[in-house]
Amino acid sequence: MEKQALDIYKEFIDDLVELRPSVYPRRIMGNGWPKTVENEKINNVLSELTKEQKEVVALIAQLARDGGIHDVLVYLTDQINLEGFEIVKNGIKMATEPFESGMHYDWVCRREGDSWPDQDN
Repeated sequence: MEKQALDIYKEFIDDLVELRPSVYPRRIMGNGWPKTVENEKINNVLSELTKEQKEVVALIAQLARDGGIHDVLVYLTDQINLEGFEIVKNGIKMATEPFESGMHYDWVCRREGDSWPDQDN
C-alpha cells in the first residue's frame, strides 16, 4: 500500500476524532444557548435541570453526535466496498480498510485513544 494513501486515511480518521466533541454538552453544562428568541425554550428547560440531569442530557447530546459520525463512516465504508466510491485528496486515492476494519471501527479505536495498528510495538 502506498504510504501517502495510508497517511490520507489516518489523517481523515484522526480529523474526525478531533471534530468529535460537540458544542452542545458545553452549552448544556454552561450558560445555555445564545440568548435569542429561538433559543428561549431550550434555555428555559435547561435552567430547570439539576447538575446531574444536565450531565445526563449532555452525555446524550455527545452520544448522538458520536452515533452520527459512526453511522456516516459505516455508510462510507459500505459505499467504498460495495459501490466503488472513492475518496481522493490531491489526486491520491485514500487507502481502503488498510487495517482490515471499517472506518467506523478505526474511528472508535482512535477516539478511545488507541494507537494505529502499524504503530503498535
